[in-house]
Amino acid sequence: MIVGLLHPGAMGAALGDALLAGGHEVLWASAARSGETRGRAAGFRDVETVAELAAASDVLLSVCPPHAAVEVAAETEGFDGLYVDANAVSPDSAREVAALHPRFVDGGIVGPPPREAGTTRLYLSGAEAPAVAALFEGSMVGTRLVADASALKMTYAAWSKGTAALLLAIRDVARANGVWDDLQAEWRDSAPDLPARLEAAERSAAAKGWRWIGEMEEIADTFAAAGAPEGFHRAAAEVYRS
Repeated sequence: MIVGLLHPGAMGAALGDALLAGGHEVLWASAARSGETRGRAAGFRDVETVAELAAASDVLLSVCPPHAAVEVAAETEGFDGLYVDANAVSPDSAREVAALHPRFVDGGIVGPPPREAGTTRLYLSGAEAPAVAALFEGSMVGTRLVADASALKMTYAAWSKGTAALLLAIRDVARANGVWDDLQAEWRDSAPDLPARLEAAERSAAAKGWRWIGEMEEIADTFAAAGAPEGFHRAAAEVYRS
């Protein structure tokens, strides 16, 4: 299969490498992309433009920041192959993408960029989800078929990244009130896992917090659509924005 990658960031490039290892050809479009992206995509065939990418591909795989997912999908409206949106978006946003691409598979990624087996899972839903799972058969990317891949991703990240934002906010409030050292001492006694979790949250937010703003907003939309309080994750978006 010929897979067009929209676009090779850290996660997208790693998925592209997994597809290459499985014997598939991976294409990308270099127009308006950075030198860093060009370095990550060195092993893929460059067709320069998104229009050429859509014309040459059997499958388009979208892995981009959540706030850009619908816009990226719109750039290839009319593509008659299989469109896979593997972004951290709400079920409603996934349906917007599906309206642009009748042959649509919804995806959600849990875990880091796949560098070893067992660390990364690609959740998939839709009539053609088994065909997408087959693309990754034997690779370091595990695939699981579920009823709603976007809902699974949203509810998973609601905890993992939502609680990371909460820890960052707690740290800032404790510092503002002059009790940060005392709180850390109490954590060491009663919640010894929290200091390490905070350190991990700080590292991740420094590197990727800019793209988690949109993800928290998509999670908030998911909660609101289910009739649940959305304020938790609107606030988490503000933590990452700051």
